[in-house]
Amino acid sequence: MLGQDIRELYIDLLTRKEAPVKMRCQVLRNMLMYLMEEEARMIKADQEWKKLQNKEDLKEMGDIQSGMASTIIQVYIKQILESFFHHHSQVRMIALSVITLILRQGLVHPVQIVPYLISLVVL
Repeated sequence: MLGQDIRELYIDLLTRKEAPVKMRCQVLRNMLMYLMEEEARMIKADQEWKKLQNKEDLKEMGDIQSGMASTIIQVYIKQILESFFHHHSQVRMIALSVITLILRQGLVHPVQIVPYLISLVVL
């Protein structure tokens, strides 16, 4: 998701008004699936860490994985948030699901997202 070609394609599909809704939704679903997989991996790593916490410092390993997800989200956060204003409700719902996972995982500061959530309620 950080490769230049993929990044340019995803940003184009999320920002271009003429982009097909199905493609835009698929990009958001891809991000959702990535975040869900990362969350599952982090839960598993946390369980392993709790088992071995006295033997090794596995916390650093988890921090590295979390840092990668945060880096990826930082690249796309603006486009994901702008998807809240798309005219198609399916795009807005998937974007909300992505943002929910981002907030649950603590990948960005919530202050960055609050104005968009408020505007989503007003729509």
